[in-house]
Amino acid sequence: MSLDVTPPDPDPTLEAALAKDDPSALVTAVDALLQRGTLASADHYLEKAGRKYPLEPRIAVRRLEVQFRWKDWEQFEEISAEILERFPERSEFHLIVGQALEEQGRVCEAIRAYGRATRRDPMDLEPAQRIARLFRAQGRPFLARRNLRRALIHHPDAAVLHGTLGYAYIDDGQYPKAVASFTRAAELEPDDSPWLDDLGGALLLAERWKDAAAAAVKSLKKKQQNERAWTVYAVAHRHLGSLDDAEKGYRNAVKAARQPTRARGNLGLFLASRRKDAPAKLGEAKTHLHAALLAHPEWHEVENAYEALRGLPA
Repeated sequence: MSLDVTPPDPDPTLEAALAKDDPSALVTAVDALLQRGTLASADHYLEKAGRKYPLEPRIAVRRLEVQFRWKDWEQFEEISAEILERFPERSEFHLIVGQALEEQGRVCEAIRAYGRATRRDPMDLEPAQRIARLFRAQGRPFLARRNLRRALIHHPDAAVLHGTLGYAYIDDGQYPKAVASFTRAAELEPDDSPWLDDLGGALLLAERWKDAAAAAVKSLKKKQQNERAWTVYAVAHRHLGSLDDAEKGYRNAVKAARQPTRARGNLGLFLASRRKDAPAKLGEAKTHLHAALLAHPEWHEVENAYEALRGLPA
């Protein structure tokens, strides 16, 4: 990316902050520029301030943030090397470097940078979560779990780490262990969190239908307009043989969904599966399946069900 190197017009507030030797005022003024997206002017003054206050981390971290937003990776690498030489033990700089490497698709290098951030500040949860996500994306959930367990030594009560551990167990089919992880996450963070819904999903994968239905009911008591919880409720009751309750769940999932095409696909599949005991609903099934297929043409199960009903009247 080619950047305009023309010096920006002088900013009176920043010029005054530089003149009166006040790094805090300078940081505040730079933040105002960054909020407005005035990156060139912010970088110009951050470069000046960096020369004047070479050991002020607040200025250095903002300079890196500007370079990250520009995505001029060659310049970012040059400036980050200089800053890391001055602040080798500051975890936030290693974190930003990791984010830049991740943005470029340099996954292994990003993981190492996040690891350096974690070692310098074991109390920061973000690098550990990022490492786990990258390992999972690479199809290496075992390494994600190993990293998360290390983080849990320092944060045994961090719900997000237990929840992320649950995802890593799901990745390779260890559903009972995923249930245990999501249960712990939901216990630690019972309100306004996704863990109860994730627990319901893990219970479905573990084929614990009654427990999954109970988890869905518990979640719905907190929030009725919850597509995920209604879907868990529906699937659990379908397996339990409570077809009326299952239909109720699928229909409420459609009502609760912001983008209902996937929920309509699930409802359509359910109605289509009842062609013998509820043939009057097959036309409705076809309508839902068609809507889902238009939005998700790769959904082969929906495509097959729709083709089977295609000859029916709308």
